[in-house]
Amino acid sequence: MIMVWMLRWMILVQVLSVTFLLCLTYPDKQNGNHFAPMCSKGEYITGHHTPLSTDLVRGIVNSRPVVNFYRLITSLKRGYSLTHALNIFHMLGFVHQESHRTQWDVLWAHESPFISGNLTNKVHHNQKVSQVPGMQQITHKAKLTTQGGLKYVPKSFLIPQQKLNFLEEVKKNKHKNRLWMQKNIEHRGNQVKKLQELDLNKESIIQEYISNPYLAQGRKMSLGIYVIVTSIDPLRVYIMDTKYIIRCSTKLYDPEDFSDPRTYITDGIFDQSNSDHFRLELDKGKDQNTAKYKYKEATGANVVFAREGYDTYWIQSQLYDAVRDVFEQKWSSIKRIINPTKRDSFFCITRWDFVPDEDFNLHLLEANMSPNMPDAEHPFYVSFFTSTLYSLLRISGVGDIRKNNSTRPSYIIRDSDVMLNSIPSCYNSSNISCDNEEYLLCPQCMTKSQIEMLKALVFEHLNRHGVKRVFHTQRMDDFSSNNTQRVNINLGSSFDLYHDWLSHKCQLDMYWCY
Repeated sequence: MIMVWMLRWMILVQVLSVTFLLCLTYPDKQNGNHFAPMCSKGEYITGHHTPLSTDLVRGIVNSRPVVNFYRLITSLKRGYSLTHALNIFHMLGFVHQESHRTQWDVLWAHESPFISGNLTNKVHHNQKVSQVPGMQQITHKAKLTTQGGLKYVPKSFLIPQQKLNFLEEVKKNKHKNRLWMQKNIEHRGNQVKKLQELDLNKESIIQEYISNPYLAQGRKMSLGIYVIVTSIDPLRVYIMDTKYIIRCSTKLYDPEDFSDPRTYITDGIFDQSNSDHFRLELDKGKDQNTAKYKYKEATGANVVFAREGYDTYWIQSQLYDAVRDVFEQKWSSIKRIINPTKRDSFFCITRWDFVPDEDFNLHLLEANMSPNMPDAEHPFYVSFFTSTLYSLLRISGVGDIRKNNSTRPSYIIRDSDVMLNSIPSCYNSSNISCDNEEYLLCPQCMTKSQIEMLKALVFEHLNRHGVKRVFHTQRMDDFSSNNTQRVNINLGSSFDLYHDWLSHKCQLDMYWCY
């Protein structure tokens, strides 16, 4: 008899356990509650008149990390899609809110949240924001293109402020029969014009037009890559170099006629499902010069370029070099904006758009802040966007956030994980001077802040999920025992330290070289 009652109690406990788990995942879309609607209503779901406590369920739900979508309604009205972000956050155990409350773990923002209020200083140490203060130095068209000194950006001028500079450039190279692209400062409305057609009084950007573009099946093409920033000081930047966004003109390119922007504006999408060529699906019943394009994961692009005789390693090296060049030029102006005590709170993803010429020299046109990742319009790209966002959340540490539980690298990575055992002078010398540059990476000379910085680097390295570092991509063969010199750029002492640390790690294991 006792055994029978024990068996009944065991069954009851199992039923309650399963029911409890169902309560945590059962969706109630009608009421906007993503967890436990039937338990929260206190229904008798076990058949034994034992309702699950509403307070208990709410306590479990409140223990989930919270993502706040900044200006959600405004973003949706402007056409931004949040489906992929919502799905990823829910998969990682987040609940989302749409209010202006500050009780959140992650602030997901398409628009800059730093314009109104002093959010840069108000962010708590355990909160993350999907924007980086000061990145407008790169993502704003005029600031990126018209300040000069960037080798991958075509010559550009802010009109009317730089009107005299533009006229001087034209006079200096009057023998060149160049075309120009006149762009609206904010976004749409780009037009290719001859010199005499330009409006030099209209507020705009005038940029030298790449008149010999690479053509894919007769259409002008642009190539986009995603760039992730997880820290400004020290600068940690990553590229998704195995996946491209391939865009093309929706009409055949005509080098003699620029009256129709659809022949040179690249806002169509290639379907790269076939590795032999770019497949174009023509709309029936429409002009046969107009193509309908689908998103597809960009796995065949390099195969196509290689078969056409282009060096794909050269293409990728240009991508890395262009991103490095921009950050080297803009780093100091971005760094000045960020509060040093809040520097670990910000991360972002941007999409950089390049136009290749007929020799596949790349020309950087713009970098887009929080690029839109549509779902309904381009259903074939769901896996691509999902993978991209997952990589972003993993490497930034967002994917490991748990409510009221710090996920800083110091709690996950041990001090011993960042200590180098490959520097003989650290262990063979009795007269170590930490003021000497030779001993900076010795365990006895490293400060607590330097150890924490390297822990963050190790954490990101272990959670890269398909992205590569921009500032350290040398192969192991490039290093010898006497070749650990710093790169010849000024990105701060913290960057120098972690570059030297990576150089030593790379000598021992190629896994650390990229």
